[in-house]
Amino acid sequence: MKKKVISLLLCVAMVSAMFVGCGQKEEQTSETTVETKEEVAEAAPEDVTLTVWVPDDIRIESYQDNSMTQWLEEQSGYKLEMVPLASDGYFEKVNVALTTGAIEELPDIIMYNKHNTDSFVYSWALAESILPLTEYYADAEKAVHINKAIERTGVDYTKHIVSPDGNIYSVANYNQSYGNEVPAKFWIYKPWLEKLGAEVPTTTDELYDLLTKVSTTDLNGNGKADEIGMLGSIEGDRHYEVFWKALMNAFVYAGDEQYRVVEDGKVSAAYTTDEWKNGLKYLKGLFDNGSIPVESLSISQDQLITMLNGEEVTVFSFVTFNPDHIDPESGRRMEYTCIETLTGPDGVNYMKYAASAAHPAMVVTANCKNPEAAFTIGDLMSSEYIGISQRWGKEGVDWDYASNLKDTSELTPSVAGFDLSILTYDDSNFWGGTATTKNCWRQVGPYVRQYGLANGWSTGAGGGDEYATMLNEANVLYQNSGHAPAETIPKLIYTVEEAEQITSIEETLKAYVEESMANFVTGKKDIDAEWDSYLAELEKIGLSEYFEVVQEVYTRMYK
Repeated sequence: MKKKVISLLLCVAMVSAMFVGCGQKEEQTSETTVETKEEVAEAAPEDVTLTVWVPDDIRIESYQDNSMTQWLEEQSGYKLEMVPLASDGYFEKVNVALTTGAIEELPDIIMYNKHNTDSFVYSWALAESILPLTEYYADAEKAVHINKAIERTGVDYTKHIVSPDGNIYSVANYNQSYGNEVPAKFWIYKPWLEKLGAEVPTTTDELYDLLTKVSTTDLNGNGKADEIGMLGSIEGDRHYEVFWKALMNAFVYAGDEQYRVVEDGKVSAAYTTDEWKNGLKYLKGLFDNGSIPVESLSISQDQLITMLNGEEVTVFSFVTFNPDHIDPESGRRMEYTCIETLTGPDGVNYMKYAASAAHPAMVVTANCKNPEAAFTIGDLMSSEYIGISQRWGKEGVDWDYASNLKDTSELTPSVAGFDLSILTYDDSNFWGGTATTKNCWRQVGPYVRQYGLANGWSTGAGGGDEYATMLNEANVLYQNSGHAPAETIPKLIYTVEEAEQITSIEETLKAYVEESMANFVTGKKDIDAEWDSYLAELEKIGLSEYFEVVQEVYTRMYK
């Protein structure tokens, strides 16, 4: 058995990096539903103590003497014995304990906040170190607040954590966020647009003409030909490595991390289509005429940021989450404006859409003598009240429900069109500062927040500064644009065998597709002459085998 468990651990370590969120877009709601403290739980009068592992946090003064812990104890009737472990390598320690450790040495509950851990959870289940919670999810009286969370978010997010054997082994966090769901937005330098007397581009043809004018006009007046139509990077996180994908979205959906498209439940590759081929030709035109410098395929994220902050403005447009990395002291940050995604020659207009996905955040170990009590804690943590407390602290101290305030006439929700949800007091110091707190767990363990909480959040009279308002308007512009695909893949949970079968194929396919993109758009490869050999190489790598497995898993989870 020990050999089997170690083997599973090795398999999981090999494949863990591939489990990234990308779901079926479900009907969602932006309405804020407020649960009062009194509605959150009926106390269970059992003399039960539950031990809970959590990662320590320099910002958390105490987990035990913590208002969130005390609230959970009051509402459940159970005693929580909080056991902080060193945060450095915490998840790795948890993994070892659940795969090679003695069951009797485990706590009752393990909490964490690391995403994309579904493969680990399933391996722990196979090792019989954690307990299935499926029966509690199926009981409306035991999953009271989880069901309320599904109702207020408009999404059955529990689908996202069903393991390949059909069981649910965890309680999740699920956070609906406008900003996180639309990470790739077009930003253009408005003063240059006005100087050219041009309109905001809405199509790929209009953008092509505009970028050509920018790169051939001395718009910064320094006598140098240093104007860049669009600058990008293929290195780094989702904030800056998306420029060519955003342009490709005007031809075929390229927003999935593996460039997968879903239509009527069938999963296929965007990069084998004629539309992808046409998108490559469009990109090549922009590289050929100098509108996009070839350096965009090689510079680092840090180099791109340096160029954006140069002494003189040289960059007209880029694609990013937001322009945070532009020095606010220069005043330039506010001169970039967000524009909508572009429509291609065939009427295609997609944006990158990263659907909010649930992630395991709490498991009940096989050493727990009262699993129903442990599940009650997870259910309570799925309440709106804890969803707020996990991020904003203690009610009446760090925040208040707007509905409980006497006068809200001067308060403004962070996103126009949403009802006021909460008012926070000095949140920048509470969350982003250095002070310690005993008023929350800082999002360790389960929590669920619907759109209306953050979008209805007010920090005081006026509702925030000019830059924050601009970012919220950009998020709303994209979220409400209607350019997200009808079907996407929130996440996929593979069995160990499935992961072993396709991990290497997936990595090689993506690397080859991106390498080929660079070669095609720079003319190192001829798009028409070498297209068939490109497709043949994809098959040789294992394209058909890969999508056979992906289709099976997608169908299992969402159909």
